[in-house]
Amino acid sequence: MVGRGDILRVDLTSSRVTTEPLSKELRKQYLGGEGINSYLLWQHFKGVDPNLDGLNSDNVLILGLGPLGGTGWGGGSKMKWTFKSPAYGLFGDSVSGGFLGPNLRWAGYDHVVITGRAEKPVFLWIDDGRVEIRDASHLWGKDSEETAHTLRRDLGAGVETACIGAGGEHMVRYACIMVSEHRAAGRAGGGAVMGSKNLKAIAARGTRGIEVHDPPGFLRAIDALIEAQERIPGRQRSGWKSFGTLLITGNYQRIGVNGYRNNQTTAFPDDSYQKLNPTWYREHLAAAPFSCSPGCLWACAGSYRTRGDLPEHQDYKPEYAAIAGFGIMSDIPDLLEVSRLNTLCRRHGLDIIEVGSCSAYLMELWQRGIVTDDDLAEWFGEPLIFEWGSAQAVALLIESIAAQSNTLGEIFRDGVYRAGQRIGEMKGCDALRYALYGKGGATFIEEVRHTHSWALNMAVASRGACHLKAFGTLDKMNRPDVSQHYFDTPDGAEPLSPNLKGASSAAAEDRAALVNSLGLCCFLQFFDPLTYPESLFVQAVESLTGERYTVQELVDVGKRVVNLEKAFNSRLGLGRDDDTLCHRWLQEEMGEGPGKGFSAHHYLEQLKDEYYAWHGWDPATGLQTRSGLERLGMGEVAAVLEGEGWTSG
Repeated sequence: MVGRGDILRVDLTSSRVTTEPLSKELRKQYLGGEGINSYLLWQHFKGVDPNLDGLNSDNVLILGLGPLGGTGWGGGSKMKWTFKSPAYGLFGDSVSGGFLGPNLRWAGYDHVVITGRAEKPVFLWIDDGRVEIRDASHLWGKDSEETAHTLRRDLGAGVETACIGAGGEHMVRYACIMVSEHRAAGRAGGGAVMGSKNLKAIAARGTRGIEVHDPPGFLRAIDALIEAQERIPGRQRSGWKSFGTLLITGNYQRIGVNGYRNNQTTAFPDDSYQKLNPTWYREHLAAAPFSCSPGCLWACAGSYRTRGDLPEHQDYKPEYAAIAGFGIMSDIPDLLEVSRLNTLCRRHGLDIIEVGSCSAYLMELWQRGIVTDDDLAEWFGEPLIFEWGSAQAVALLIESIAAQSNTLGEIFRDGVYRAGQRIGEMKGCDALRYALYGKGGATFIEEVRHTHSWALNMAVASRGACHLKAFGTLDKMNRPDVSQHYFDTPDGAEPLSPNLKGASSAAAEDRAALVNSLGLCCFLQFFDPLTYPESLFVQAVESLTGERYTVQELVDVGKRVVNLEKAFNSRLGLGRDDDTLCHRWLQEEMGEGPGKGFSAHHYLEQLKDEYYAWHGWDPATGLQTRSGLERLGMGEVAAVLEGEGWTSG
């Protein structure tokens, strides 16, 4: 038997399995989830060269679900996966819903730390207090859905899984991890880390539950969350349950951030939008909504089944990332085709954001004549036309990448940034100028040039270009009340003004880190701290665990997590100059829409100054200071950075 909240350590090289308890001190500093994961990553790389390739067996894969995940509180259960990113060469993490994380907690493990490399394919089997490393030779070569089905059939009722598909097996650097079949830990290449360790899957079944310190108090905490939720307009709540992130398409069409044809323009044709919007989905595909993880009040996931004259097909509802990458950026205005491409990525275990950007990028290179039909025929092995709107061509690209079966797949194995470098070398031109990417070469699939804080997020986020690390509302939602809450002025909510956008991005980053450390869905961050104030978290954590926090102590947890991830990247030599954007976002001005005339070079450096200052970092270098880290009780981190020359002042 193991105690509640243990850390499970698994060394695949030696097949050694150990457990250790989580200390109260560590809980107080970092809570759990993203926070403790990032601490464990930091500790691991104190003894391992942080500059290693992410596919090296000395990399580590860490799973962690925060204290409110796996409970009935109502904020969902989102688990963090943490590692050095093989995709972008810096701090890497990703988040997933599904039921694996809760089962791990119900089995007694809040965190799992996996090191080393197995000699042959294996899977990790956790059944309450029993942990085994089992042979997975019979699973190697199966896609993510087949793998999950096989494990559930063989291991019995109540089993939940996380696994890789062909993308992870072939160590495509942005391969993702598929959880409970329908949820993905999508960003930064966690699936490639699993593949590099010969780890095909993780299966877990937990039956012990989670002890509640004060059951009546926890029920009151649930009621308080429900009351907060009820203050959101009913139409908004029901719409989110019916459509989830598909609702974003319409809002983005209104404010001009649907990046049409690889962000060459935001003038996404209305007739195309009508074929990709939530109404079309409801009338032709929608089957049923469901919650992606235990303890969720929203139920924004869903399944679909074709109706009427459409070809028979059923699967899980695509999210906005699929609509953006395939429907809008690649100009495939067919929601059923987009859904099929989404299914291909899911079964092969590929990050849909990176794949969507790859397909749109290749289409633009073909449009401009940089990549020719002859090039494609040579790379693919037979004729291939990569014109806008070709779902068939995108499907063949996905298969090529996942299987690494031809030169085309090899070119895009490492993502858009490295593909642009390779194609530029092959063709003797600056092909990279048309690629969309931010820090570390990480890509994104929206227009950001006139949404200032989101452009900043693409430049500074710890895991590379990312919106979820600072999931704020000021630019896109125009919320003067949120600006007033943070800055004592409504000015930060002006959509087309750079005023306070650096500070708002930093504040959102701190809160996002807190939400992820609690084990909750990011939509508690999205809707803002006025609907879901930190006092709700204080009440829930105290009644659940008996640990008391003030609001400021919880806020400081988020600050520590952000600083720890920043410190990891500082050890890699990353500073202010690395917080930057691609040519299109930085230099090309938008030609139409609400953002006409905008490009990030007009404001990015100003926003970086404000962002660094808000975090207490040196604006001149982008590095942390010893005094700032010590104020957060992070003297040990400061000592490491100072010893290696990565602090300022």
